[in-house]
Amino acid sequence: MTASLAAAIAVVRGWTRVYTARMDPPIRDARRAEIESDLWELHEDARRRGASPTRIAIQMGLRLLFGIADDLAWRAEHVRVSTRIVQEALWAAAAASLIFVWWLATSLEAIAPHERPDGINVLRLLYPMRPIVSVPTPPGPPLEFARLANECVLRPPPPPPPPLKVVTP
Repeated sequence: MTASLAAAIAVVRGWTRVYTARMDPPIRDARRAEIESDLWELHEDARRRGASPTRIAIQMGLRLLFGIADDLAWRAEHVRVSTRIVQEALWAAAAASLIFVWWLATSLEAIAPHERPDGINVLRLLYPMRPIVSVPTPPGPPLEFARLANECVLRPPPPPPPPLKVVTP
């Protein structure tokens, strides 16, 4: 094993220890074992194909570089959040929304101080619309469709079939 291959393996193992730190031990140990298995399989497969240790080290480094986003996504999937943190986040969001409403109201007062509306029309503020001048009437149905519809509706139903005669020998 060359120094470059040993360094690549050490960097991958170090990164794995960093992004699995402070996790539940069973999940953390399973992920670290999975990465160890992946390193071994990569090394053995490349060695059997005749790749040089330097080439294997480069491949490990590239896989590490391109896999960082997936590793962080894996970590995010396994994060446990306490109810206290969720409650604090909800309170912070509520406070931020109240501050935003206050800022919006004061901004509107600064823009038009003489026009004091009864309240903030949020829809009109966010989606300003021009009045609709005229709406064209939709075209009627095609003539052939109207003719067939009238025939089906106005035509009387067919007469019932004659009763069956029962022949007894």
